[in-house]
Amino acid sequence: MNDYELTDELVAAGINRRGLVKSLTQGAVGGTLLAGLASTAIAESATPRKNDANAPAHEQIRNLLAMYSFLLDAADYAKWGQLFGEKGTLELNGAVWATGADGIAKKMAEVMAASPKPITGITGEHMYRHIFTNTNITVDESAGTATADSYFFVLHIDKGNPPAIRGGGRYSDKFARVSGAWHFTAKRMDFDWSDA
Repeated sequence: MNDYELTDELVAAGINRRGLVKSLTQGAVGGTLLAGLASTAIAESATPRKNDANAPAHEQIRNLLAMYSFLLDAADYAKWGQLFGEKGTLELNGAVWATGADGIAKKMAEVMAASPKPITGITGEHMYRHIFTNTNITVDESAGTATADSYFFVLHIDKGNPPAIRGGGRYSDKFARVSGAWHFTAKRMDFDWSDA
């Protein structure tokens, strides 16, 4: 069987796994994506379910970080903004870009509406994927606060064109636990490079 030959089982599942892995591992983008996915899968297999309210704080914060990407990529800016609470801040390269759940949601919706081609959310013709990796989380359980530092890159998917990394850099996050739930108090994005 060659790398792109489909078995009956894979055809039934609609997946050409070998072809997918081969295409993902070609080039720097693919290698980075595959490494991030592998490290996440290894970490996830040894931990309790992340949505469990009794899960360790680290896992609850990882879930919050994932929701940040999922909601942003789904273009659900109102729910995305709620991750920040009423006083949270979103900073871009050291300057406060927006404040509070409603302010952050409104600012992102305005920026994305100005795109010459509408963002279609999680599926469709024009999408983004905000991917973070190498996350280091520090929790102060007694204070109900935490910090996290991560690398990130933004993958742009415009059907008919190859996926492209539009930018990347570092996230520095601060969190607080209120009534048992974690939220961002501050998220700083420092772009190391961007084509936007």
